[in-house]
Amino acid sequence: MRIFRKNEKGQGMTEYILIIVLIAVAALVVVRTFGDKIKGLFQKSTQTIESGTKGAFGK
Repeated sequence: MRIFRKNEKGQGMTEYILIIVLIAVAALVVVRTFGDKIKGLFQKSTQTIESGTKGAFGK
């Protein structure tokens, strides 16, 4: 029994590393899949805000 407990010490750290790697891979997939779409939405929002600001302040 002591042998098993000694070997399980690094198990928790390994599980955390695997979770972090899975999250990183998922984030990369999301950015690659939706990156251009999100960029377009931000550009459109920026243009809308700029045009609204110009109209409000008469510039």
